[in-house]
Amino acid sequence: MSKVQICNRALSTYLGVGRINNLNETSAAAEQCLLHYDDTLQSLIEAHWWNFSVGRQVLAEETNDRTTEWSYKYALPSEALTIRWVNDPQVARYMVEQNQNPDAPREVTADHIYCDVQFAVCEFSKLVTDTTQFPQYFSDALSAALAANMAMPLTEDIKRATNAMNQAETKLDRAMALDEQQGSPIGHQTLPLWLSERGIG
Repeated sequence: MSKVQICNRALSTYLGVGRINNLNETSAAAEQCLLHYDDTLQSLIEAHWWNFSVGRQVLAEETNDRTTEWSYKYALPSEALTIRWVNDPQVARYMVEQNQNPDAPREVTADHIYCDVQFAVCEFSKLVTDTTQFPQYFSDALSAALAANMAMPLTEDIKRATNAMNQAETKLDRAMALDEQQGSPIGHQTLPLWLSERGIG
């Protein structure tokens, strides 16, 4: 499913306001899709530890400027959107097998990770923009979430906006459940109050 197809499903299936041919055309629908798509995608990837968005990297050690607090300082992976765990990979694997969270104590700043693990590996969620990598259930959830974000600007109808929000919650719950069946990591992130407190975008 392409980016335009995801947007059209949001527009036609969930909102009933027609379709677009591309995101740069001159129309209110295309303008709203262009405005909300990227933020909605990032919010959904941050909402759960999706299997398709996992990245893993051996961390690059840097000079530690906080030796009284932590043993090691590493560069934060440039692709990391949210950190899943930082640890020795063998230790992490053992902890997963024991049904324990594989994450070691750590502190993450804007550019660095501090921890007490030598030769640490980081597993993280990365921002995936290639729609061909999305499982169908994620594309469904993204379309529904996008519709919820665009409902009021495009319809000015509170009832339709509320319905779109409810469908977005349902689709997201289903997508997360299906993704966990594919082997989501231990300690997967849930989504507390994100719809009510942050909005879907």
